[in-house]
Amino acid sequence: MRAHWWEVLRLCSVVGSRPYWQRLAAFVVSVWTLCWIGGQFLAPEAAPSAVEVWRGLLERIGVPDIAWSGRVVRAWESAGVVLAVFGGLLWAATTERGQMPALLGWIAVMLGSQRLGYQPSVIIAVGVMAGFVLVLWVVSLANGRFVDRYPRLLPADVFRAGVTAATLSAVVPLYAPAVVVFRLFHPYLTRTPRILTTEYDSGHTPGAGGWSRVSR
Repeated sequence: MRAHWWEVLRLCSVVGSRPYWQRLAAFVVSVWTLCWIGGQFLAPEAAPSAVEVWRGLLERIGVPDIAWSGRVVRAWESAGVVLAVFGGLLWAATTERGQMPALLGWIAVMLGSQRLGYQPSVIIAVGVMAGFVLVLWVVSLANGRFVDRYPRLLPADVFRAGVTAATLSAVVPLYAPAVVVFRLFHPYLTRTPRILTTEYDSGHTPGAGGWSRVSR
């Protein structure tokens, strides 16, 4: 059990290992989802929708409202269930090297909530992701234990991939606070010293006191 928790913690640390533009997109989506989820718990009766949250964030940074939010709602108001299902499938497709589906899944779920509401949209998405992984796991039970020429579904690997997808998708709202906390404490952290090799560039060995390389 302890090994599983260490694996989950390792996956949480993997969230930051992505290209810069993806980290920027993850930060924006994280702030959006965190405000949306927080509003459902802090003020359930008057909680803003996902589009209203985004519009409020833009207004706070000085971007005027050009009535685009109404057009978004009208364009997607009849596709609530489809968006929630699509969001769950995107969550299930998330891997360590491909984390963009988790962000797109959250956007789809939030747009789907414009018609369904917060709780139904999230429940449908989570149910679709869990059901998809469960179906693959059941199918994998009929396969052999080894992979020969062609890729196969193996129960252990299906379970591991499902845990990876669920973890990387669940930590999306926490990405922005984690980045802020890390940047706040980073200057005060002391890193472990690096072990230097006994030979330098020229092949000579330093003395007992070592040496410092001076840039020219």
